[in-house]
Amino acid sequence: MQKDILENFQKMTQLTLDNFKKLGETNLRIGEKLLQEQVELTNAILETSTRNADVVKEAKDFRDVASWQAEWAQECTKKVMESSRSCADIIAEAGKVYTNLYEAGLKSANCSSEKAGKSRKSA
Repeated sequence: MQKDILENFQKMTQLTLDNFKKLGETNLRIGEKLLQEQVELTNAILETSTRNADVVKEAKDFRDVASWQAEWAQECTKKVMESSRSCADIIAEAGKVYTNLYEAGLKSANCSSEKAGKSRKSA
């Protein structure tokens, strides 16, 4: 009986470690995706700013500068919105993965507790 208890405890411990490993891997992938999204957003905004900086140098009056600023703000807003949608998709995907990990953990815990209950009854 003690042997069964120790075996069940060892299995549960291994399952827990496996789930923590999966959780860590998931967090790493999500972090990488979010970081990549932020890098791409930063690069896009810098590229837009650099590309349009010449317009300011060549501006003849304040209207030209104001017009450029409005266009630049619109482009940046568009890029930020696209990035926000992409980040929301990444977070939604993460939620699904976390839910699956949680459900798998509960399922394996149920199986382990059922096996332990059966082994106690047979003893």
